[in-house]
Amino acid sequence: MNASAMRYSPRVLELFAELPGAGSLPAGNGEIVAGEAVALDRGAWVRFEARLEGGRIADCRFRAWGCPYTLAAAALVTAELRAGPEARSQVIDASRLARELGAPAEKMGRFLVVEDALRSLLARGRRVQ
Repeated sequence: MNASAMRYSPRVLELFAELPGAGSLPAGNGEIVAGEAVALDRGAWVRFEARLEGGRIADCRFRAWGCPYTLAAAALVTAELRAGPEARSQVIDASRLARELGAPAEKMGRFLVVEDALRSLLARGRRVQ
């Protein structure tokens, strides 16, 4: 499928247009932890940063390089991380991100990069609730 034939879901277009949570965390109180993953063969790189305060994620941002699906998935993850423990009760994994964004199967590799970056972040902030 060529790029001109690609159709994105309304949710991907919304997240890609706004990119909520994009950028680096500003200086401030709390410990900052980061996690990232890259797969150049898939054209994807994702880095999450989270500010921990009292063992909880007080703020979260991302930086990413890749297709609209990659950036939309990273934005979706940061929104859920910022929403608090209740919103994070569902497992955030590649297959769930692909379903929520209506992605074709050939894009699954990009979602795996997002998932790997998230796992890296959470491993570095094991105390996160």
